[in-house]
Amino acid sequence: MKRFLSAATALTLTACMIPALPQITANAVTNEEIVADQLSMPIVAIDTLGNGVNSKDSYTDAKVTIYDENGNIDTDNSDISIRLRGNITLRVDKKSYKFKFPKKANPLELGDGAAKSWNLVANYFDTSLMRNMAAYHLGDILNGMPYSANSCSVEVYVDGKYQGVYLLTEAVNVSKSRINITENPDLVEDNGYLVEMSFYDCDNPFFIEHQQYDVKSDLSEDESISKQQVEYISGYMDDALKALKSNDKEQAAQYIDIPSLVDNYIANEICKNVDSGWDSYYISKDAGGKLTFNPMWDYDLALGNFIDVKGYSSAAGLGVYNVSNCNANSNQWMCYAIQNYWFREAVTVRWKEVYEDVKTLPEFVTSEAEKNAASYERNFTRWNSLGKKVFSEPDEIAELSTHKAHAEYLANWLDERITWLNIYFASDDWNGGTYLDENEKSIDPDNAVAVSTLMFWGGTGEIDVDSPGFTAEASNAAWGGQALSTGIMLFKGQKYKLSFDYTAPDTASIDYRIQANHDNYKVYMSGTVTPDSTKHLETEFTADIDDANCALVMEFKGSGTVKVEHLSLVAIDSETLMGDVNMDGEFDVSDLVLLQKWLLAVTDTELKDWKAADFCEDNRLDVFDLCLMRKQLIAKTQTS
Repeated sequence: MKRFLSAATALTLTACMIPALPQITANAVTNEEIVADQLSMPIVAIDTLGNGVNSKDSYTDAKVTIYDENGNIDTDNSDISIRLRGNITLRVDKKSYKFKFPKKANPLELGDGAAKSWNLVANYFDTSLMRNMAAYHLGDILNGMPYSANSCSVEVYVDGKYQGVYLLTEAVNVSKSRINITENPDLVEDNGYLVEMSFYDCDNPFFIEHQQYDVKSDLSEDESISKQQVEYISGYMDDALKALKSNDKEQAAQYIDIPSLVDNYIANEICKNVDSGWDSYYISKDAGGKLTFNPMWDYDLALGNFIDVKGYSSAAGLGVYNVSNCNANSNQWMCYAIQNYWFREAVTVRWKEVYEDVKTLPEFVTSEAEKNAASYERNFTRWNSLGKKVFSEPDEIAELSTHKAHAEYLANWLDERITWLNIYFASDDWNGGTYLDENEKSIDPDNAVAVSTLMFWGGTGEIDVDSPGFTAEASNAAWGGQALSTGIMLFKGQKYKLSFDYTAPDTASIDYRIQANHDNYKVYMSGTVTPDSTKHLETEFTADIDDANCALVMEFKGSGTVKVEHLSLVAIDSETLMGDVNMDGEFDVSDLVLLQKWLLAVTDTELKDWKAADFCEDNRLDVFDLCLMRKQLIAKTQTS
């Protein structure tokens, strides 16, 4: 199984990007002393029985005592098992935890029902400590998604030592009060499935158009049945995605719970979630039901708190990973959905229904921050992260020196974001499928470079994200550094055009190549431009491999200042032969039979080029196209 490095986090994974935290020690205190010092939040006190919590892979036995906000005991010295949780966040000292009760419980009556598994989320990369909470509250508002995780802020002690403010939240799992789907692990079609889109290590992985998914619900212990189960849900999701791409609402609605996808899109667009195409994106399917998009999960790097992808810190503009499907971090469901007029129309209608409730989000943040101000401030006596950069947040966030200022920033960002979307979702641009960026300029969804992460690796220079392009000093060093556009997707057999303008002295040249951004960095195409050649390069190539995570690499050789502008990598559509839906180069009776089977929803029927059957030119396929295809085929036969 391939493992890919997220383009959005390619730089931030390096150790130098994560500042070393001071090793703060605190004297252990008893539970009586803990509750005596309580401020405004509930308290979770964990006793690891001398074991500590040191692993993400294995649980350790512990005890937990939980006090409500008034200091009353909610959970008294109960047995739990506990482990670490997270991925990149495991690198910092303020760890997140997952814990389980031996029997179902509902601490603080937080959930809609009792369950075994719960999370304590550290939110270290979000100095407001409230982005996840705000996102889950948004999920409650957008009730087209059947489930949103319940959560509340708590202060946590581990082995009597204060650990700061955490978010106590339900874990994402199958349960009557959470993802309420059928559990028949020894059945295939009559079983329910919870699936996560994730490029991290997976237990039950499958791929759909390069995107990796993992079955998170229980599968059969019988290996042959579990294989059938993975094949079933992956096949169903593949058919659903093809239906969504077909631009046929009725076809898509056979597989997809459209209201949940509409609300899920709105939620992720409000939050500008940079990871919606990389990890923690959940989809469920009940036995006999359709794909349902829920719940929202993991938003600490959303809501303006990330700068490594163009435009994601701004309250204006669409998230580029929701617009274009040519990047490894793109969310294929949202990218294909918004290409359909009927889906954009459904978003506009739904937005009008929920706007009055959605616009209360800034007030929700402000109220939570004021209510628990003392507890939030105390977090920073344990973690000295105010007024400094903790990960990849904008400088204006990193400079904020109080929690109140962080809360105000988040509330203001949300207010600006909701206002911008309210105008945009009612605009001719949205209605006509023109997607605007943070500068109110049209996003080119076909240009893979326009929606990629631009960076320098091992060299120096300036990045022009608007062009897009680079300016750098050429070097005669054997390896003088690279300018990169990362996260690009290649599809086998697809033809691409690479083009850019450049300025360079006669002492410099530019080496360019497209290569794998993982494993052995295999080169798929390459070339060189020199000052003697034209100042504009345009070259075409056909990909001979499927690769979801490639990089366009440029090296500037020699000496002098080199400038590259208007970088573009686009897929070139082959000329459509009307009627040739199986793409065998001929329009004949086999195409007519294939379209008829497809319209009848015959299993395993695929149109390789659905546009070739759109004889009515209305961006949908139905029996009228079939009639016109038959008429054209008869005319073609009579002519020949």
